Amino acid sequence: MANLTSQNRVMLGLHGVQWMVFILANVIAAPIVVGAAFDLPAAEISTLVQRMLFLAGGATLLQAFIGHRMILIEGTAGMWWALFVLMAAMTPSGQQGLVLRQLEMGMIVAGVVLVVLAQLPLMQRIRELFTPITTGVFLILLCIQLAGSFFKGMLGVARYGQLDGVVTSLSLLVVVIVLTLALKGKGLLRSMGPLIGIGTGWFLFDLFGLLDAPPVAAGHQWFALPELFAWGVPVWDVGIVLTSVLTSVILISNLVASIVVVGNTLEQPVDAKTFQRGVFGNGISGLLTGTFGAVGLVPLSVSAGFMMTTGIRTRAPFLLGALLVMLAGLFPAVGQYFATLPSEVAYAALFVPFSQMIGFGIRDLMGLEPSPRNLLVIGLTIMVGAGIMFLPPEAFASLAPWARNVLANGLLVGLLFCLLLEHVVFRKK
Repeated sequence: MANLTSQNRVMLGLHGVQWMVFILANVIAAPIVVGAAFDLPAAEISTLVQRMLFLAGGATLLQAFIGHRMILIEGTAGMWWALFVLMAAMTPSGQQGLVLRQLEMGMIVAGVVLVVLAQLPLMQRIRELFTPITTGVFLILLCIQLAGSFFKGMLGVARYGQLDGVVTSLSLLVVVIVLTLALKGKGLLRSMGPLIGIGTGWFLFDLFGLLDAPPVAAGHQWFALPELFAWGVPVWDVGIVLTSVLTSVILISNLVASIVVVGNTLEQPVDAKTFQRGVFGNGISGLLTGTFGAVGLVPLSVSAGFMMTTGIRTRAPFLLGALLVMLAGLFPAVGQYFATLPSEVAYAALFVPFSQMIGFGIRDLMGLEPSPRNLLVIGLTIMVGAGIMFLPPEAFASLAPWARNVLANGLLVGLLFCLLLEHVVFRKK
């Protein structure tokens, strides 16, 4: 019996480490990209990575015990970190710190909104606002606006100000690796494609001497708690708060879908209370990410694919993996190590998953009847949203700051315009 217990402990540890690696694969790239977008020093990117690990592991445990209580990891939400990159691209030089403080406030307010919604019988009505047209157009506009940042990073423009053959070649190789594994890989290889791409690109960039020296933590601390309001005291901005709240509400559908997928995988019944608890847990994690200064999190449906691939479907290894990730966020050396990951590699590894977001948007739209009304709503929204994206920042210089942050955001204007057309102007009877 003692030998059996010892064997079980070994298996628990190995399975827990697999969950840990899987969570890391869905966390580490976003803070690198966001840090590069805001021109953060290497030391600040290091602490951002540290906070993200702590919060991702902590939010996963929070949801597992008081939220939806499913075997479902929390990872960086594509829409949240896309919003960060978008705001960085729109920010004039020298104001990045202010925008990060405004994003802190946006996530805090969004978290409060989700906590309140979880207590109200209005959640279904709110979800009904985000029809397939709304979500499909939103995802397409989001990817249109992100495409520039991805290509500037992958082609070396962000690093050198012009195209660089070495950076472009290495980035393209990472994209090919991730794409090949996504299309041809089987089992664990397929689900770990981005992580394998990151590891390969990291090694090649080091081989070509393109890695920065790892940052040194102040005081050479070996243990440190994440800092509260790491970007400074939160600042209110109407445009960013509104965008953050809309982002969190849209992600409710993502949360619901993730819970359903995992419930089906585990053959576990899911009721309305599970969804409400999940929204509540997501609201608390939003409050925490805003309070600590990090990128927003969301439950990831790829957890189901991981369980189907590995056959690991029990709670204990899952909880152990989340705990290990949370503990890793308490050691600055871990953040310093991951901070050496080149942003070009992160962009390249995430290029395929983010390209799929356009596919998801198109899929939503393909399920619609191609009526003149639907085509008009889709066309007008994309024209208005994309058109604003191509306007130079100087075009909005005469507006008040709060109006500028709203009207200069093509993604937000496109979404609001779509909601107006869908539910007011061309409302279906």
